[in-house]
Amino acid sequence: MALPLLERFVAEINAAGVDAVIDLGDRISDEDPERDRLLQSDVAMCFATVAVAHHHLSGNHDVACLTLADNEAIFDLPSQSRTLIIGDLRCVFWQPDVRLTRARGLHLSDGDLDGLADLLGQDERPTLLVSHVPLSGHAQTGNYYFEANPGHATYAEIAEIRKVIADAPCPVVALAGHVHWNTLTTVDGTPHITLQSLTETFISGEPAESFGVLEVEDDELRWRVLGREPVSVALPWRKAKSRWRAPLPTFTALEAT
Repeated sequence: MALPLLERFVAEINAAGVDAVIDLGDRISDEDPERDRLLQSDVAMCFATVAVAHHHLSGNHDVACLTLADNEAIFDLPSQSRTLIIGDLRCVFWQPDVRLTRARGLHLSDGDLDGLADLLGQDERPTLLVSHVPLSGHAQTGNYYFEANPGHATYAEIAEIRKVIADAPCPVVALAGHVHWNTLTTVDGTPHITLQSLTETFISGEPAESFGVLEVEDDELRWRVLGREPVSVALPWRKAKSRWRAPLPTFTALEAT
C-alpha cells in the first residue's frame, strides 16, 4: 500500500496549496543494498511530482544498507543537518547518526551534539526542530515496537540532547517520526510531537494513512494529523524562551532537610 498511499498524499498536498513538504525519514523497510536503492528510487520519483519544495531527513531504515550520501544522490536533495526558512518559519533539520541495530540501539556520533547546539544557537527566533528520532525521551508504554525496547526509541544520550534544547536561546517545538504513533509530550517547556507512519497497521490493522499539516500564525501553532488516526492540537508559538522550574528533589531528601 505504500506507493499508492504516497501518490494519494501527493495529490492531496498538490491541491492544498501548502508551502512545503517535510519527510521525516524511514521511507522504506530495508532489505539489501540493491533492493533498497530501487525502493528509494520509487519513492523519489513519487516525491518528484510534489508541486512545492520538499525537504528530507533519513531514518534508520534508509541508512541500514545505504549511506546518507546514497540517499542524497537518489533524491538529489540534502539530508544533512541544516537550517531552512519555510515561509516565515525557521526550521532546524537535525540529522545525527540514525544507525540502529538490536544490539547497539541508538547512539550519537562525535560532533552530533555540538552540531545541534550550533544550529539552535544561531538565532533567537522560535524554531521548529525536525528530526527522525524523537528527542523527548517519552514513555513507550503501549507501543507495539518499543514498549519492551525503549532503548531503540530514542538516543542513549537523551539527557544531553534535552539539555542542549533547554539551553538554546530560541523557543523550540520539536517534530519527529520513528516511533510510529501520534504523541505530544512537553519537557522543560518544549513541546515534542511525533507523527504516525503513513503505512503503520499495529493500532487498527489497516494502514494509518497518516500525514500531518502544520500551520503557524501569530502566537499559535496548529497541528492536525489526517488519516485513520486523526489528531488536532493547538500550541503556543512562543516568541521568547521559557523554562520550567527545576524539579524538586525526592520527598525523602526534602524531609531530611
